[in-house]
Amino acid sequence: MKRQELGRSACPIDRSLYEVGDTWTLQILRDAMHGVTRFTDFSNHIGLATNVLSARLQKLVTVGIFEIHESALGNSHEYVLTEKGRDFHTVLAALRQWGQKHLFDDDELVNRVVDARTGRQPLPVALTADDGRELSADDILIVQSRAADPIESGTPVDTPRRRRSRA
Repeated sequence: MKRQELGRSACPIDRSLYEVGDTWTLQILRDAMHGVTRFTDFSNHIGLATNVLSARLQKLVTVGIFEIHESALGNSHEYVLTEKGRDFHTVLAALRQWGQKHLFDDDELVNRVVDARTGRQPLPVALTADDGRELSADDILIVQSRAADPIESGTPVDTPRRRRSRA
């Protein structure tokens, strides 16, 4: 699938990757979640070429993840997360937790998230059924429907897992 086709795919993961699916964009969003708002601060934290940073920030504005606000200093502007952008926090948390679990040796330093109020590590992000069960990849099916329609009207998507379950 070509990159521009991702933005029109019926798969939410494809569309998400189209908007935020590169290393630099994820680092920009990580820093924004930690309070970075100014171009120079993004540049200093990430170490990204200014033309690439500018292009990524502009795309994030275009797709509605950032809004541009005038700086309180009056001589520049700030990139402020929209509700859509703030909602990405959970995705970054899941990515962080996956990385902590699978990509570090026990003796390595790792940046961890803790609850600012309690100082304790949050519970892992999980996909949870309405009855409280934690769902694994084996427990889910993909259905397709119009975004505005109730989920019950969805038609199952033909996936390898679905084909195995019918056999």
